[in-house]
Amino acid sequence: MTPSVTAGALAAIVAVLVSLPLRSPSDTLLNSASVALAALLAGVVAGVIWLAWRNSPARTARFLVTWSVVFLPSAALVVIYGRSQLDHFTTFAVPLALIIYIAIGALTVALPRYLPSLRWWYAAGAVAVALAVGFGLATQGDQESGRLELPPPGSRIIDTDSTMPETYLAPGATLYS
Repeated sequence: MTPSVTAGALAAIVAVLVSLPLRSPSDTLLNSASVALAALLAGVVAGVIWLAWRNSPARTARFLVTWSVVFLPSAALVVIYGRSQLDHFTTFAVPLALIIYIAIGALTVALPRYLPSLRWWYAAGAVAVALAVGFGLATQGDQESGRLELPPPGSRIIDTDSTMPETYLAPGATLYS
């Protein structure tokens, strides 16, 4: 379980950082905190799968097949449902799902091989860092900043509180303020 939870935490950190420049369909629902929690949950699911094949001679291959059979249809269902509810959901969710899928799958297999002495407190530390990054950046989104800023180039601002000379209005038109 330790390798997959650690892999989920590392995937969460990467996915949170990648999610920041993406356009979220809902900054209150789909922010960096929810991305981090989803990746950590996926790491726990991968841990259960990893433990299920612990006595198998072909543990790595069976884990990767089971991980793919569990994760990919689940992610597809979430994308289909989210797409029906929120605009731009697919362009936000698919890159993050791919990062989480690949990172957790690869690291769950690689960590026990290259770090056989990986202890639970390393996983706990990685989870703590992932949660801190996820919740710490939760307010960073693509919503309006509320700051005084210049408009983007090429845009026009029309002040309806000011009066315009009659020469700029079409004949017979009135200006309402």
